[in-house]
Amino acid sequence: MGTEAHGESITETMVYYGLPFIQEADFPFNSYLSKLDKPSGNSVSEVITSWLENMPEGKWPNWMTGGPDNVRLTSRLGEKYVNVMNMLVFTLPGTPITYYGEEIGMRNILAANVNENYDTGTLFSKSPMQWDNSSNAGFSEGNHTWLPTGSDYHTVNVDVSIHENFMLTPERKVSFADNIYSP
Repeated sequence: MGTEAHGESITETMVYYGLPFIQEADFPFNSYLSKLDKPSGNSVSEVITSWLENMPEGKWPNWMTGGPDNVRLTSRLGEKYVNVMNMLVFTLPGTPITYYGEEIGMRNILAANVNENYDTGTLFSKSPMQWDNSSNAGFSEGNHTWLPTGSDYHTVNVDVSIHENFMLTPERKVSFADNIYSP
């Protein structure tokens, strides 16, 4: 079982794994990579090393690049680093956790596109999945969606990613690789 854990530090988050005699979560979500706004090689290395060194023996690691309460990976890091971060979490030992659309480079939607009647604090990353360049990005056949699609859905979508061998294909290859981790 995965659990959303909001420890102030990696050490605090490790408590959610439980103790040898008390089973807690199979893995608490490791959201520390998704909290890096302007990551450097050193800051990414520190998160990875700290997680692996503090993880209780026999437990399973995970690597989360984003979620519904975070700025999307492309909006946070820029287009040229999305593939790098996605490939990194797919090659680290453990389970990669990506937020929908991060594998194709979806961005946050613009504030002007969000209905003011809703709390807009975390809505910018929750736009519909961009499947293709049809109406509503192929997400819905309705007249409109609750939140608008990203303005770039004509060029950033699953269909384009598959046909251009963009971000989706390398991740698919890595996810099927025989990468065995034994804690």
